[in-house]
Amino acid sequence: MPTAADIKNYKKPEVAPLYSYSAEIDTTPSSTTPTWKAICAGFDNIAEALNETVQQYFFLCGNGFAANYVTGIAPTITLSGRRVHGDDAQDYIFSKKYDLMAARDTHFRLSRTDSEGTTSAVISANVTLCNMTDVSGATNDASACSVEIRFNGVPFQGDAWATP
Repeated sequence: MPTAADIKNYKKPEVAPLYSYSAEIDTTPSSTTPTWKAICAGFDNIAEALNETVQQYFFLCGNGFAANYVTGIAPTITLSGRRVHGDDAQDYIFSKKYDLMAARDTHFRLSRTDSEGTTSAVISANVTLCNMTDVSGATNDASACSVEIRFNGVPFQGDAWATP
């Protein structure tokens, strides 16, 4: 049973709703200075997948239980929602739909802002745009869209493009 002090001192833990995250894409990846555009208009769902490679080994001393080792990772951010023509980020992303190889490569930042307005986490990476769909749905609906943003190499914990 909680005491009166427990009740008075209770502090509700802060959760991180997805709207506290912001994603940006560089729409001029060949330029020396990135042009960051917010990836937000039309997108209402974001999902992270680490796509880990896990090796399992059953050693004699484990008595039949495995030891697991993460030996590889291929992070992906998937965004989905509704196609918004005229939005800089969406127009850039979906203009790459029929391109191949390096033409789909760009830069990406994902950050989270806490309830105090402080940006507390930033991940930046070189990425490739994959599996883009921007024509989908019923004839009387806004077209559904999605894109996978796949990381190339190790992501940087911080803003790799911040000016010192």
